[in-house]
Amino acid sequence: MSTFFIVCYFSASNQAIAVDCGVNRYDATAMVLRVVDGDTVILSDKQKVRLIGINAPERARYPKKAEAYALAAKRYLKRQLTANKKIHLKFGQQNKDRYGRLLAHIFLSNGRNLNAMLVKQGLASAIVVPPNTALINCYFRLEQQARRKAKNIWSANTFKIIPASLLKDTGFAFIKGNVMRLGKSKDSIWLQLAPKFTLRIKRKDFKYFKRFDLKNLKQEDLKDKTLYVRGWIYQWKKELYMQVRHPKMISGL
Repeated sequence: MSTFFIVCYFSASNQAIAVDCGVNRYDATAMVLRVVDGDTVILSDKQKVRLIGINAPERARYPKKAEAYALAAKRYLKRQLTANKKIHLKFGQQNKDRYGRLLAHIFLSNGRNLNAMLVKQGLASAIVVPPNTALINCYFRLEQQARRKAKNIWSANTFKIIPASLLKDTGFAFIKGNVMRLGKSKDSIWLQLAPKFTLRIKRKDFKYFKRFDLKNLKQEDLKDKTLYVRGWIYQWKKELYMQVRHPKMISGL
């Protein structure tokens, strides 16, 4: 990790304002150079930071257009950081992703959790990517508040739950479907929701699904159940799939 960071294991609990999703201490302090999008910033030492536990709408990446509220999320983040370039970081248990980005919760100089602020404004949804599970209950609670108010990405004209049978593309999405077939392999279970769309839960992640007893899951257990899932859709050959790593990302099991 860069020597730029000021390691600062000091208390973060005695703030003068009420803070959503606070922590007892920070891991580092840094300066922000630039906002990339609604959930990614670049620090003054050129390291990228991906905000943990949230997912903002995607900016335009050819040939795909920007998702609704992608620019609004970026602008909101930029406004907050224009006045608060100095930030505090709380790293995840896994502190870097496969792209080399730092994974952290970002706190402003006044102690406010920037990740939580984006979710509360309806400019990002809550997600879980294990092992980084800290604060997820708080983020999902704030998401529910934003959804009840139909704020921004949750407005009726914007938010869509896509039936699994109608899926055509990769990327982050909210999906619903009934289980057509349950499959099991040495390292995973597979829940087929459409002829060309399947959910995968790896056995190494079963520890997060303890109350579901996935090892003994049977096809008849899923009869007449509609599953709702969120996450990233990938393509393998001509079929689409989503890996589900935590029960917060799926309901209806």
